[in-house]
Amino acid sequence: MGNHQNKTLQNVETVAEEDQRFIIDLDEIVQEWIWQTYSKTKLLSRYKYRNFLTSELTHIFPYRFRREDLVITINWKNLTLNQDDVYLYNSNSSCVSRTLFRTNFDNKTLSEQLYNFTANRSTCSTLKILFKQSLAMSHESPITLHLPKQFISFQNHIKSEQMIPLGKDTLKEFEIPWNVDSQLRIAPRTRLIAKLNVDEEEYSSHFSASIHFSGRIMASIATRQSPSICLKFIVGDIVEIISKARKTNARLNSMKILNEVLPSVVFTVHGRCLFRCGMRQHIVLNQESLELSSSSSSDCGLTPSAPSEYCHLTSSYIKTDDLIRSNPTGYQRL
Repeated sequence: MGNHQNKTLQNVETVAEEDQRFIIDLDEIVQEWIWQTYSKTKLLSRYKYRNFLTSELTHIFPYRFRREDLVITINWKNLTLNQDDVYLYNSNSSCVSRTLFRTNFDNKTLSEQLYNFTANRSTCSTLKILFKQSLAMSHESPITLHLPKQFISFQNHIKSEQMIPLGKDTLKEFEIPWNVDSQLRIAPRTRLIAKLNVDEEEYSSHFSASIHFSGRIMASIATRQSPSICLKFIVGDIVEIISKARKTNARLNSMKILNEVLPSVVFTVHGRCLFRCGMRQHIVLNQESLELSSSSSSDCGLTPSAPSEYCHLTSSYIKTDDLIRSNPTGYQRL
């Protein structure tokens, strides 16, 4: 199985209009509603406040607080989030051949020789997700992206369902091994050039998916000076919170309210996915006469190389012990 590494490129919590990204932060919306609700209650009445606090704590808790003096903790556990199937559109794909390993086999004898071509290499397949329009929240809320079937049919190292953190541009990497262990017959006075190549598919597509969410949120309010003491506990319905916020913020009109048996909020996520994956390997063989080769006198044996432009390729090891059987009487090392 390939090693799977999930890297979060950045945590997008605000709208960046200069690069046409539109990210709605649900935490900011809910915190604003909590602050407005809290301000209307004026914390506690003076009578209840004095009964709640001892005289020694009155210098810590004034009767009114500024918003920056408070710590608001939101509990999202009772929020239900459902996702429709991801729709892929404007898709493009191309195939690129990469050389993972190259070596020469020189047979300077006057008889046919048997050689072993053995190599192990690995490539790094990548899945990159870029959100153009999305929600973001502190609570972990991934969406499910199904990779195109043509990739999964070739690679069982990669799961068809990929979990992507909502609103966070993400890069996933998958290590895929490749190997060759073949016997090659080399004609007399001949150089055989062997390559291990891999065809990589590069796929790009736009995607969209509708997110439905409903339920109640709970929040506790404390001061930064005494965060362990809860001043107030507030509960609210997320549909009502979003509905009120839309009245004063036109940028939230992209969030729709569905008044069904169970009211919910609907938001459509948009973005791009970029996927590169090794699909198949193949061996390329070319031969030339040593008598016609100008480099035969200086280039004898294995000269493995990997082109520098394929810097994303990683290697493990090459087995080169006792690769050639030259005569019935023994073995010859390259």
